[in-house]
Amino acid sequence: MRKGFVAILAFLFIMPSTISVTGQDSEEMPLNCSLNFNGELANESVHFQTDLGPRIPGSLASSALRDSIKNNLTGWHITESTHHSNGMTLTNLFATWNKGAGSNVILAAHYDTRHKGDQDWNESRRGDPIDGANDGASGVAVLLEIARLIPNLNLTHEVTLFFTDGEDQGDNHSTYVLGAKAWAENLSQEEADSIESFILVDMVGDSYLTLRKTTPGNMELWNRTEDIIRYIDDVCQLNDSSYFDFERFDGIYDDHVPAHELGIPAIDIIDTRFGENASFLGGHWHTHNDTADKVSAESLQKVGYILELGLIDGAWLDVRETEVSKDSDGDGIADNVDSCPQISGDDTSGCPQEPAEKTTISQDGDDITVGVLLVLCIVLVWSNFAWLIFADNRGEG
Repeated sequence: MRKGFVAILAFLFIMPSTISVTGQDSEEMPLNCSLNFNGELANESVHFQTDLGPRIPGSLASSALRDSIKNNLTGWHITESTHHSNGMTLTNLFATWNKGAGSNVILAAHYDTRHKGDQDWNESRRGDPIDGANDGASGVAVLLEIARLIPNLNLTHEVTLFFTDGEDQGDNHSTYVLGAKAWAENLSQEEADSIESFILVDMVGDSYLTLRKTTPGNMELWNRTEDIIRYIDDVCQLNDSSYFDFERFDGIYDDHVPAHELGIPAIDIIDTRFGENASFLGGHWHTHNDTADKVSAESLQKVGYILELGLIDGAWLDVRETEVSKDSDGDGIADNVDSCPQISGDDTSGCPQEPAEKTTISQDGDDITVGVLLVLCIVLVWSNFAWLIFADNRGEG
């Protein structure tokens, strides 16, 4: 009788812990690992764009690319915004899925290419426009392949693809990111507040892909992006996450900055080291070597997976609420978000090397702790059980 009682007690003790762990795992799993981003198709887009020639604002190649984008985005709500800046006519292109559903997530890339290869080794060619296979075409290619997938993701919120013009025509902060600046200047505060997040992809096709977190940028968004990258590697086992440096930061001035300055959670996914063993903003950057053969389908797919899983898992939503909950000084802004300088250079001084607590897709540390405690409890219960049986056999129980 005593043996049966102890066995039942052990069963009842173990079962709640087992149920709790199982439930925790199911809640933390993303919807699935069946990601469908096709890097080969994205790479075909890179070749198509470069075959058009340099996409300088106002050029025939620029217009042809916009027409192609619009023709490929059937079923999307398409708008264009034309403005004049620094003697150029610039046209921003927007494509929105689920128009009117609210909670807008913006995925952005610039479609213009640099009007001069000012970093080229050949001084006689520094005034000629470049192909912009990586710096221009790669980001657009990722957005177009994501656009092919979005109608089948059953999203209940808006997603806007923002193709910016005039990002790469300047020589300093006042003459860069002209299209993004014009967009931000014409947003009402209500419109800005309705944007959940702004994810920029730029120069993401390098065959030697090396990504870092960039500043300025929203640290909560970076935390979630890191979790996605690790999950794709560790759980989905779709690719090795060694292309991402989880420790260091780059400071960069890019199309995400106008959004960031409006309080919109924004990050820039960018490879600032173009080419094998390239230095910061070195290698093939702003040279005539920025050609389609330097871009790889594998790199495009790695970045495409990040955006795809982020949409599936809702990682780009409710970022502001998480930031406010982490605020320690009551100003509604999470600590350490703006602790890095807004520069177009490699400066990690003052950047948070240990970001604030993460919102994770899977919490392996917690799972290990629960598992260890569970094993200890099982050992304790069954040790007592064994002693009672031993004592009972000896008549001492």
